[in-house]
Amino acid sequence: MHVSAVKVAPASTRKISSLALWGLMALLATWIALMASRYFFATPAKLAPRGAFGAHFARYFPLLLPHAFGGVIALVLGPWQFSERVRQHNLPLHRWMGRTYLIAVLVGSIAGLGMATVSLGGVVTHIGFGLLAGLWLLSALFAYSHIRRGEIDSHREWMTRNYALTFAAVTLRLWLPFFMRAFHIEIMQAYMTVSWLAWVPNLLVAEVLINRRRSLLHA
Repeated sequence: MHVSAVKVAPASTRKISSLALWGLMALLATWIALMASRYFFATPAKLAPRGAFGAHFARYFPLLLPHAFGGVIALVLGPWQFSERVRQHNLPLHRWMGRTYLIAVLVGSIAGLGMATVSLGGVVTHIGFGLLAGLWLLSALFAYSHIRRGEIDSHREWMTRNYALTFAAVTLRLWLPFFMRAFHIEIMQAYMTVSWLAWVPNLLVAEVLINRRRSLLHA
């Protein structure tokens, strides 16, 4: 009895930890999605007076709007694609949410590539945000191609990488004020750093999670 309890405890602890992290991820994603959705009700005239970023977004509003739309939809739907309960008890819902998610990423990433070419901050942000948008699109295409072939494990791994890139919308908004306050630097300097920091660590975390899952499956 005692030996059995010892064996079960680690799995139970992992489940609780995973649920807590999932909840935090979903909460942060929903919060940022709600913040970003304000662009749906904005106009270039309203954005223009809001400093350098407002004027910039007003100028490229035709690119900003689809980018924000795709990002908001992907942010909200993404956590539910990792829900075992949804997959096990409502597979059709999981599939339809997955299709909607991938279409949202397609729209958001293509517009994001356009936004990257004109981003404030120069070459550093052009490359940083450009790679983010490109990898966001490519990882979605890989995830889709694997599920079409019935390769579920590979599909999950590429979806993990893809949502790590989607989640850059959250980490960007967390890192930016942190850098400004912690290092007392101007927003543009912080923005240039965050154009990379918002997504590179996310991908590293995704790889850790993927390798951990592989180890558990083969244990």
